Amino acid sequence: MFDIYLTDVQKNVQFKDYPGEHPIKFILNFKKIFPSVMELILPVLPSDENLEEMTWESTTTDLEQFKLLISGWGVIELRLTAIAQYKTRAFADNLVKQAQQKRKTYSKDQPKLSMVELDYLFMHEVHALVDAELVELGEKFYLPTLRDLWKGQLKANVLEAKF
Repeated sequence: MFDIYLTDVQKNVQFKDYPGEHPIKFILNFKKIFPSVMELILPVLPSDENLEEMTWESTTTDLEQFKLLISGWGVIELRLTAIAQYKTRAFADNLVKQAQQKRKTYSKDQPKLSMVELDYLFMHEVHALVDAELVELGEKFYLPTLRDLWKGQLKANVLEAKF
């Protein structure tokens, strides 16, 4: 469980909706997927440096984006599992690598993009690649749903990945 202090509303909240039992391990692993995590939710070490009592700081908006990243990755994992069944696990892993490469390209070509925007674009690309594979099976496209979930959080050109 995360104890999070929302700095914009001076309120403490508890966040439990993440996989695993150890929040610090979860954050460290999750930031490998989404580097913006460390901007969205900041660790605050207690004075005795006991990691078991670590708290976190965020804003209401940043916490909502963090939640979107968690739920977004859950959907990606489900869809990648489907692709792995349809093709192979290596094929599914390669889709993620392609999307990571596309994120690097966006980062170089669009230097004004924030880390959150780059993480969204990574998710967008994974879903675009998965959509292209699953359409053969008659699966509906997920990108409209992803855009709808992030609407109001990001600029329209980022939502559509059009620059």
